[in-house]
This record gives sequence, structure tokens and C-alpha cells, in this order.
Amino acid sequence: MSSKPSSGNPGGMPYSGYCRDVPQEPDMFLCSVTRGTPGGEYLRRFWHPVAYASELGKVPLRVRALGEDLVVFRDGRGEIGALFLHCAHRNSSLEFGVVEQRGLRCCYHGRLMDVDGRVLEFPGEPQAERMRELVSQGAYRVHVFAGVVFIYMGPPDRVPVFPMYDRLTLPGVELVPGVRLPLDCNWIQLKENTLDPAHTAMLHVIPQWRGMNHFAAEFEAFPEIIWTETPGGLIYLAARRVEGNVWVRSAEVLGATIHCISSIFESGKKAKPATPPFMTFWTLPVDNDKSVNFYVSHVCKDEEMPFEKRRALEIFGQYNDRPYDERQWIPGDHDAMVSQGPINVHAAEFLGQMDRGVTMFRRYVRNGIEGVRRGEDPIGFYLDQNAVPPTFANDSVAPVSEVAGDPADRAVLAAHARRVADAYLKRPPMGDLPR
Repeated sequence: MSSKPSSGNPGGMPYSGYCRDVPQEPDMFLCSVTRGTPGGEYLRRFWHPVAYASELGKVPLRVRALGEDLVVFRDGRGEIGALFLHCAHRNSSLEFGVVEQRGLRCCYHGRLMDVDGRVLEFPGEPQAERMRELVSQGAYRVHVFAGVVFIYMGPPDRVPVFPMYDRLTLPGVELVPGVRLPLDCNWIQLKENTLDPAHTAMLHVIPQWRGMNHFAAEFEAFPEIIWTETPGGLIYLAARRVEGNVWVRSAEVLGATIHCISSIFESGKKAKPATPPFMTFWTLPVDNDKSVNFYVSHVCKDEEMPFEKRRALEIFGQYNDRPYDERQWIPGDHDAMVSQGPINVHAAEFLGQMDRGVTMFRRYVRNGIEGVRRGEDPIGFYLDQNAVPPTFANDSVAPVSEVAGDPADRAVLAAHARRVADAYLKRPPMGDLPR
């Protein structure tokens, strides 16, 4: 009589469900986002998006970030504040507050709070002057860029600059804010997806198989992939042969929660040393099991596809906006990432060589967490704008004649991708784009 083993992996045996011991506990050292946890303190060293500026109107906007409830508002002067949700007086919610010329007034007893959390008025309070010295409302610093409202939730005595990466300041490229893309899963799952280019040759080819044009058809050819560190984070480079060219696509993670992708419409058929930026995403870790992607599209003046049409394709499959049967038939990134579970249990995975970017990212975040615990600044935290490094997510397309060797050999493709990476690091590609 056989019995179920207490633990272990039964290997490649068929029908192994009964024998398989599946771990259930996620790695909360890596995945936690709340105040006081290792992961939460790491995340509090970065600027985080909480709203689009267009969302701020006549009433406050309730938001949640890193496990904390907040309200974001724009007062009559045009100043934007991010305050704790509950009034420091009697804990009434400031989502019902009155936006005034200067600050936000609590609906319950009328205390008026400035955008920095100072209490300006204590209606009817005899000790108002004394109270003003003792009481403040929790508040976070705000920065607005490209129509996105960011806040810094870390130590107030050491505030980093908002990093203006080179891809965000290119002349002739308009930054167009997008929409909220909520996902019911941990933020780590979103960032790992960026460094997992193997999925583009499957997940993003399914639409083509089933009659929908989305990514360029050339994505179906499985690439040769390398991964490497960059001054600002991590990058992959995926090399494919396309007719008489070798196309190297790349995407980069910056700091902890930023990722940049190159065009989903690139086909690799026209030689070019580098392409302009395509999309930049900032992920807000809402809770341990919830996230929101905010993004901007980089829109060049000479683009062939109308932006409205392009935007519809860009966001396909990025949130739960379709009936379940449609998502089963043509799944998108949202479905693949969220279906891993609210917090993916890493110990239950069986990773291979194609998952190197995933393991690199987890190690990168773990090192950042441990560095913050030692009192160090993580990659992505900069006190001076001059310290902000260049970025590299773009496409490079070279004629086969410029590739050393036969591109039918996957080792040749990998070596070419490595040379492209080395060339990028020596001469950042954003500096070579047409001005």
C-alpha cells in the first residue's frame, strides 16, 4: 500500500498530483508593501503615482498607496495635497471634505488643512493658537509630471529628486498620460513581466492566431535573450532574425517600480540604431495583493498610426475590461499576471533558463531591501538630478552583414545582443535620436 510523501517534487512522473507537495506561503520579505515591513520601507524610498491630474476636481479623490488610505486634492490656488484619509481631530474621512482656496476643510468640525498638513483653522477652539503648534494632519510631498500626480512617502528629512530620465525629456516627443490599469495582485508580478520577454512569443502571439492584430507578427519567432544590469536597474535584450536584419528588442526596469517598453508595432524590417521611447509605466503598490499601473505614451510627431488607434492597441489586455470568455480566448498580460494569485508563491514555481530575468529582479529587489535596512540608498533613489542615469529600452535593427557570424546560430544572436548591450552602456541610445 502506497502513501503520499510528506514533501518533495515527484519530478517528471505522470499524474503526479497526489504526490506533489505544493508550498502555500508567499515570500513576504520581498512582497510586503506596508509601513514598517522590510519591503514597505524599501518602497518608501521612491516616488509613487497616486492619480492623474485630470482626476482632481471639485471634491477630494480617495486613494490607497502602500497600504495607507489618503485623499488627494487640488485647492483653489492650484496646489495639490496628499493627506491621511482620516482627520486628525475625530477621524472623519476627508474624502467628504470641502476643497477651499487654501487647503481642505473637514466636513465634520471645519478644521482647515493646508497641502502640507498644517492645520490653518480650528473653528470655535479657544486654544487654537496652542493647538496649531501641537497638531498636524499626516501629509506627503507631491510632484506632478506629465499629468501624473506622484507622492513621496519616505523619511521627510531625506527626499530624493523626482528622477527625470533622459527618455522623459526628448524634444519632439509628447508625453500623453494614460488611464488607470488596476490589477488584483502584488506589484512584483507586474515588474517581473517586464523582464520576461519569453512570454511575448506566446502570450502576445495568441491574438494573431485568433484573428486579432496586436503585436507585430515577427514576435512569433522565439528570440535569443540576454539580461544585464544597467546603471538604473535591469534590462533584457531579445535578438531575432527578420529577413535581412537582426532585430534586438529591449525593455528596462528602473529603480523598483518603473518599467519602460519599446514599440509593440516594431517589425525589425528597417535598419535603425535606436528607436524613440514608446511607453513608460509607474506601478503603485496599493496593498500586498493589489497594484495599479499608471503610464505615459511617448508620441512622436511623425508617427504613422493615429494616436487614438494606437492607444486602443497599447492597453489591450492590461486590465479586466473584457468578458471572461473573451479573456479566456485571447488572454492578455493582466490575465497571466493576476492568475498567478494575489501574491505569487515563488516556492511553488519551477524556473528554467528563460526565467533568468525573473530571478535577477527578485535578487535585485532583495538586495535593495537589505540595503535600506543597513541605512543605504537603493538604486533609483537620487538626491541630485545629475546622478540620474541614462535609460536603454528601445529597438536596434542591424543588417545581417553587420552581425559577426551566421544569425541562424542562436549563439551568434546572443553574442550580437551582448554587443548591443555593451554599446548602449558606452553610448546611451537616447542621445543619438534625431533632435
